[in-house]
Amino acid sequence: MNPEVIQTNGLYAITLEFASGLVGAPFFDAINRIVKQESARIHLTTSQKIMILDLSKDSARRAREILDELGADYKFPKQVYQPRVCVGSAYCKLGLADTLRFGERIYESFAHFDIPFKIKIGVSGCPASCAHSTFADIGFIARKSGYRVYVGGKTGTNPRTGQLLAKSVTEDNAMEILNNVIHLYCKECDLGQTRPRVFHTIEKMGFDEFKTRVISYE
Repeated sequence: MNPEVIQTNGLYAITLEFASGLVGAPFFDAINRIVKQESARIHLTTSQKIMILDLSKDSARRAREILDELGADYKFPKQVYQPRVCVGSAYCKLGLADTLRFGERIYESFAHFDIPFKIKIGVSGCPASCAHSTFADIGFIARKSGYRVYVGGKTGTNPRTGQLLAKSVTEDNAMEILNNVIHLYCKECDLGQTRPRVFHTIEKMGFDEFKTRVISYE
C-alpha cells in the first residue's frame, strides 16, 4: 500500500505514526535530511503524527527509501490509527497511570489492523483528558481506581461526546474491551453508511447490547 497522499497543490505528503507519539533520534535525523534534501516542510498533526509535506513524486520515493531503512510506520486509510496519548504518570504530576506504556501496547497490538473506515483511540492519564479521550471512538481516562472507558465519541463538523461504558478498568481489561470494540465494529457496522464510525454501530445495536458484547471479563 502506498502512503503518499496528493495535496491540493499537486505535490505529495507522507504521514508517519509513532507509538505514544514518541519519536527516536534516528527519525529526527532522517526527517531533517529529507527536509534539506527535498525542500520539504514538516507538520506536527493534532493526532501526534509527523506529516512530511510538499514532496514531488520522486522526492516522496526517495523519502520513503530513507524512512523504510528505519522501519517507519505510515498512516494508511481504513486502518486502526496510532492512539493519541498524553505523557501520563511518567512525566506529569497529575498523571494517574502509565499512559505511554499503554499507548505503546495498543499500537503494538492493533497498528495497521484493517477496518471498514476509521477508529480513533485516546488515552488520558487523568480526568483533565488532555488527549481528548471522550471525543474518540474509544477513549480511556485514568482515575485512581483504574480507567474509565468511553465509546462512540468523534470530532469533526458534528462532534459527539462518547458514552461512559465502564469504570475502574485495569489495563488488561481495557485491552480486552478495545479488542472487542474493534472486532464488533468490523462485524456489525453498516457498510452502506457514509463514513461509518463506532457510534453508528452503537445506534444500530443499542447501547445496552453493545455493552454486553464488548465487556466479556465480568
